[in-house]
Amino acid sequence: MSDCEEKLREAEEEIRRLKDSLDSRDRFIHETFGRYLTDEVLEEILSGKSQAQIGGERRVVTIMFADLRQSTMLSEKMDPVDFIRMLNHFLAGMIEIINAWQGNILEFVGDAIVAVFGAPRVNEYAARDAAACAVAMQRLMPRVNEWNVQQNFPEISMGIGLHTGEAILGNIGSQTRTKYDMIGRNVNLASRVQGYTKGGQILATTELLEAAGDHVIVNEEGTMWVKPKGIQTEILLHDVIGFGSQYIPHTEEGN
Repeated sequence: MSDCEEKLREAEEEIRRLKDSLDSRDRFIHETFGRYLTDEVLEEILSGKSQAQIGGERRVVTIMFADLRQSTMLSEKMDPVDFIRMLNHFLAGMIEIINAWQGNILEFVGDAIVAVFGAPRVNEYAARDAAACAVAMQRLMPRVNEWNVQQNFPEISMGIGLHTGEAILGNIGSQTRTKYDMIGRNVNLASRVQGYTKGGQILATTELLEAAGDHVIVNEEGTMWVKPKGIQTEILLHDVIGFGSQYIPHTEEGN
């Protein structure tokens, strides 16, 4: 074999090795972050497109907090293995819906879900998608409870709070441990909104409704003024009961 052929063979082997290394990296990223980010966001991050770069920034996003009701009491009464099994089944369905509506889950706080719509990738329909997602999540709950009953588990309910506003987003931590997260007044407000919900309810701020458009259906009788802790002024909360032609179960017309 000539020197030229030998160098060509070595170059081909190096290219093959680099490709295998990149494929391994991509698989690792998908396996590690695929449960938290949508496929579209992952692909953009892997491709290096500018709109998917993750760094500290201020951006208007829609924030979702979803939480099970009376879960602490259930965790104390149920067998731990059964409780985690029930919780994982609930979360699996919710994660699938959030991903389908381009939401990105930032954190699980026990049985609570914290998600953002419109980050890290910009989405001009983030508020609309979040409202549709919340309705779809509540519409899934009867099936979740049907499975619970089949397993001799108790029925459960969830409250969801939605708010649209500016937040600071970016990698938070150190070189050894980092997470993509959001902080700011509007994040705290979204959490407070969720705290006012009853089981099976979706509450949203006026900012969310204005950004989401006409497809969001509200129950005007459920509108309330509240004074959340840490917020200087009263805010108006709206009782979301549907999106488009889809109603959440306990408000669906004809039931």
